[in-house]
Amino acid sequence: MSFVAEQLERLRPTWEHMLRHPFLARTRDGTLPFDTFATWLRQDYLFVESGIPFLSALLSKAPRSDWEFITNIIGLYQTELGLFRERADAVGVELEGVEPSFTNHAFCHFLMATALQRGYAEAYTALFVLEKAYHDAWSVVKAGLGPDSPWYPFVENWAGPDFAEFVVELEARLNELAATAGPRELEGMSELFETTLRYEIAFWDMAMHDTGWPSHY
Repeated sequence: MSFVAEQLERLRPTWEHMLRHPFLARTRDGTLPFDTFATWLRQDYLFVESGIPFLSALLSKAPRSDWEFITNIIGLYQTELGLFRERADAVGVELEGVEPSFTNHAFCHFLMATALQRGYAEAYTALFVLEKAYHDAWSVVKAGLGPDSPWYPFVENWAGPDFAEFVVELEARLNELAATAGPRELEGMSELFETTLRYEIAFWDMAMHDTGWPSHY
C-alpha cells in the first residue's frame, strides 16, 4: 500500500468528517447564507495569497527535478487569486482591507513554519493534503450544486477534471518521496498529513461560524 493510501485509510474517519462538514453540505444544497460563503471567500483569498510565499519556501528546498512543477503551482495560485477577484466583483464582496481570522492566521503560519523548518518531503506532504482536501471537498459540493449558483466557478475550479489530474500528479510524487524517506522522516510526514487535515476542518468551522480572534478583556 502506498504512503498516501495508508494515510487516507488511517485517517478515514477524520477525512469523512471533513467531507460531511455543514459548510460543504449547505453550500451544495443552496441553504448556506450568502454572508457565510462571503466570509469563506474573503478568508480563502488571503489564504491563497499566503500560499505563494509558502510555495516559494518549498521551492527553495525542492530538488531540481521538481522546480518546474512547484513553479507551475505558484502560477496556479495566481490564477486562483484572479478567480477570487472576479467572483467577488460579480457578487459585490469586498476583498480589500480584510484581516485574517485567528484560524486562518494560525494555518498560514503553520504552513510557512513547515516549509522553513522541515524537510522537503514533509512540507510537500502538507501541500498535497491541502489540494487533495479541496478536490474531495468541492467534489461533494459539485454533486448537488447547479451551474446557476454564483459559487459554481469556485466549485468547478477545484472539482473539475484538470484539478483532479493535478492532485493525482501531486499524489504520485508524494508516494515517490515517501518511498525513499527514512523512518523519522516518514513519521514527520505522517504527522503533518494529519495536522494539515485538522487545519482544513478548522477552516470550514471558521467560515461556518465566522469566528475571528479571541475577545480581549
